[in-house]
Amino acid sequence: MDYLKYVDGNSLLHKLDPRTKFMFFIVMAVLTSIVKSGVALLFLLVFFLVMWNVCGIQKYIFVLVKKLKVLLLFIFLLWFVLGLFEQPAVEGGPVFFQTFIGNGSMQICFDWYDFYKGFVYSLRIFLMIASFYTVLLTTNFSEIILGLQKWKISYALAFGIGLVFQIIPMIITELNAIMEAQSSRGLEIEKCSWVTKIKNYVTFSFPLLFRVISKGQAISLAMHYYQLNFSVHRTAYKNIKASKYDVYFILANAVAIAATIVLHIFFYIPV
Repeated sequence: MDYLKYVDGNSLLHKLDPRTKFMFFIVMAVLTSIVKSGVALLFLLVFFLVMWNVCGIQKYIFVLVKKLKVLLLFIFLLWFVLGLFEQPAVEGGPVFFQTFIGNGSMQICFDWYDFYKGFVYSLRIFLMIASFYTVLLTTNFSEIILGLQKWKISYALAFGIGLVFQIIPMIITELNAIMEAQSSRGLEIEKCSWVTKIKNYVTFSFPLLFRVISKGQAISLAMHYYQLNFSVHRTAYKNIKASKYDVYFILANAVAIAATIVLHIFFYIPV
């Protein structure tokens, strides 16, 4: 299953105006950057799960989770380890282990808050990526450009933004190709410790960088050979417009966003 490309379908998300989905991504990106309450983020995750299930794209999301598990675990462990060298942030919470080293100059404190902070940051990253992936999965390249042009955005800028939605999946595809090539040479990726996996991903980043530069050069040459001229007026066979489904989607998101903000206010723990 190629989970990084647009999938043709007849779900609610596929029927939406691309401008609605683009605003959904922007709003969710901002919301997940602001909200730091575990309770609020869990509610938002439930909302996402219901939306994916109603639209029938949950199987693609499960594949995404499998692909992101190393990244999410790395984020969790990073904040967990950093929290070990901090004072307990919340008074009265359970402390599992606490000791002093170096004649008391350094403290190692293992409490519930270390887990909580790692969970919050990894969930924020996942929701942000998932909102982007939801748009990518249900909106093709031409719809993104056409939707942005309806906002009176120039074709050159609309093309550039639409190209971003194509380049990011391309980068991930290249990473998978590098991983498969290394696996065929005997480098173990799956059946190894998490520390080794993270180390291998860092190692893969160097050939990935050169592959991405090569892909960028190929795209530039293709645009040059086909004499892409952004000043030429273009028409579209397909016309996009908002429908009742956009209204339903916007109302549902407005309720979910309001509930998330309320939960963030009442259950906020500084992280």
